[in-house]
Amino acid sequence: MDILFCQCAYAQIVPADRKRQVAAGLAASGAKWTAVADLCGLAAGKAPLLAELAGRSGLKIVACHPRAIRWLFHRAEAPLQPGRFEVLNMRCQDAGEILSRLSLGTRGDASPAPEAAQDGDWIPWFPVIDYDRCTNCKQCLEFCLFGVFEADAAGKMTVTNPASCKTHCPACARICPQAAIVFPKVEDTPINGAEVEDEALVRARAKINLDEILGDNVYAALAKRRAKRKAVLLKSRAGDGGRQT
Repeated sequence: MDILFCQCAYAQIVPADRKRQVAAGLAASGAKWTAVADLCGLAAGKAPLLAELAGRSGLKIVACHPRAIRWLFHRAEAPLQPGRFEVLNMRCQDAGEILSRLSLGTRGDASPAPEAAQDGDWIPWFPVIDYDRCTNCKQCLEFCLFGVFEADAAGKMTVTNPASCKTHCPACARICPQAAIVFPKVEDTPINGAEVEDEALVRARAKINLDEILGDNVYAALAKRRAKRKAVLLKSRAGDGGRQT
């Protein structure tokens, strides 16, 4: 059994005591486990470690919401195969339950694992797309001013530039009518990757958020945002040496 433990070093979405207790239990167990500072950061960079782990059967991932984890791995081009992995959710499950599910007992004499430090200035804040829910409406592409989303050759939405996302801004997810955009570090459900329990409520909230952000004339507002996005991207490319395409 392989265990991947995310310490989520850039957000406080998991109680610190819970993370320490789980880490201490893993350290005391003698099990084979890998601790990473931030799974989102690895996914943004498509770290080879994720592809390596995704190919193993019986992988246990101790992190956050399963839907968020699945699509983070997908973003990393390391898709998790159904029936070959399990996600243990530190946002919802306490340390004792997680260690029990891992068949690991708790021991009071365990030395706590060191907490991960942030690596670099960039906070790994960016969306991933739940392609089981995405209808490819392209509303996110029209809305985002920072060039985070692009359409691939087949016209499918992709998160092409995660580092361009504005930190702590989940607005594109708030207006997605299908709750298909996931920000793992957000508090709000279901855009944090929690399962969608009320489809009608999701669509109603997205409509309210869209009206609040863009006003009555949504199409005109989106047209203005498209123009502004083009200007922002052109300015950014010019700043990179004028290499415009």
